[in-house]
Amino acid sequence: MEDITAQFEEALRRHLRSAKPNAINYDIELVQLGLDSMTAVAVLLDMEKTFNIRFPDEMLVEGTFRTAGKLKEVVEILRERQAS
Repeated sequence: MEDITAQFEEALRRHLRSAKPNAINYDIELVQLGLDSMTAVAVLLDMEKTFNIRFPDEMLVEGTFRTAGKLKEVVEILRERQAS
């Protein structure tokens, strides 16, 4: 699987106004970067469009969107599922 880091970070920056233009800290909670419920929906839709994936209902939980690291992990899992 290709590295999705650049696309992933670009998608996050489109919605998280507090994300710095340089490297994103994958351990910081996304709420500290400006994630709220409306932004979470926008991020979700952007990730689905960018990576041609669908988030199943069981992954639409707070934990999925807690940190950039967790969200990227979920996106990679969904990409792998789709490829197989």
